[in-house]
Amino acid sequence: MKNPDIEDDIELSIIGSLMLDPRHAADEMADFSISEDMFQTEAARLIFGAARALAAEKKPVDPITVRDRLRSSKTDGRGISAYIMDAIDRTPTAAHTAYYAQLLRQRHAARRLRAILRDADRSLDDQPADMVQASLMRALEKNDADPIRDGITFKEATDRAVDTFKRIASGDPGIMTGMPFLDSAGGIQPGEMIVISGKAGSCKTTLAKQILSHVCGASGIPSALLTFEMTEEQIAALTLTDQSGTSYRKFMAGAADKADWDALFVAKAKAEKWPLFITGKARTPSRLSAYVRKVVRAGARLIVLDYLQACQPDPNMLKANIEQQVTYASNTIRDLAVTLGVSFIVVSTESREGELRYSDAIRYDAWKWFRMIQPEENNEDNPVYHLEVRKLRFGILPRSVRPLYRVGQRLLTDAEWAEHCARRRR
Repeated sequence: MKNPDIEDDIELSIIGSLMLDPRHAADEMADFSISEDMFQTEAARLIFGAARALAAEKKPVDPITVRDRLRSSKTDGRGISAYIMDAIDRTPTAAHTAYYAQLLRQRHAARRLRAILRDADRSLDDQPADMVQASLMRALEKNDADPIRDGITFKEATDRAVDTFKRIASGDPGIMTGMPFLDSAGGIQPGEMIVISGKAGSCKTTLAKQILSHVCGASGIPSALLTFEMTEEQIAALTLTDQSGTSYRKFMAGAADKADWDALFVAKAKAEKWPLFITGKARTPSRLSAYVRKVVRAGARLIVLDYLQACQPDPNMLKANIEQQVTYASNTIRDLAVTLGVSFIVVSTESREGELRYSDAIRYDAWKWFRMIQPEENNEDNPVYHLEVRKLRFGILPRSVRPLYRVGQRLLTDAEWAEHCARRRR
């Protein structure tokens, strides 16, 4: 059901963001092709149009210049000023402009579609159904302003494919992860959605974050982490103690000594230079989408999401069941990977039977699917975990599982584990 208050809040947030940080807001809105006709409030349409015109003329965009531009065009300057001030008061920051823009575009698209469907419904009273259907199909086709706007010719597609093969052949593969089972097959390629699943305690999150640390720390590749289980500070604390070889529990117990603190600050000096974005707030598919677009514009090539089933539904999905909500979240991530050319590692929980929890759509969206399993023989002396490859979109599944050994916050291969055990015996 349409909610006028929500519509007004979205439009006020857009205008407020534009006034608070015009350059940033304009860049964020460009991703969603925001135009004046998407606003229902006349004041919002006028302000947005004036701001865009001022920016095109390379003039300052602020409440005074916008008001003066509209006053010179015989628009009610006092009403405009009041709307601008209200918009600024209701918008604490311009950081979420992309989220507001996405909501505005969705609402506009919904209004246009409802209008088309209403016209078709009225036409059924005095026109044959087949004629109404044909007219409806034409209207829906026209509703897509430019259905091939983002498309390319097949020749262009083949050129890109050959360029990819040449790049890999020249020794410049995809994103290297530090994990042989991934790197031996060319690493992670742009547009891939990789799912790492497992039951509680199976080290699925440990594997995802270890890959992320390698990508940011060893390779210096800009990346982002969306975490729904811990705060940003908790993630940083675990990362620092892992990188410094110290103990998280020891620090939290207040028992760290000078050597621990020295090692921690050395690790901090290195880790704080990582090109890593992190948030625990982009919890709905809409906000996730807006955040990912933002960090991709800033250069991010790998996105790690921990974990998929913790996504919260958008307002329009509140009445959907949990399977539909998780499916929608998975589809959103897949579409972002493909359209933005960014790689995703998605952590997913499993049911007791070992299936992806809530939605089977996840397996279809994934390019690769790895399962982490904690076997019965797992113990302190043999902290072994099994990695099972469940899906390779363009490869043959191996028949055996790979052992990985957990030491602290890291997973070691067979060779690394043997070396670790040899060092302990010395």
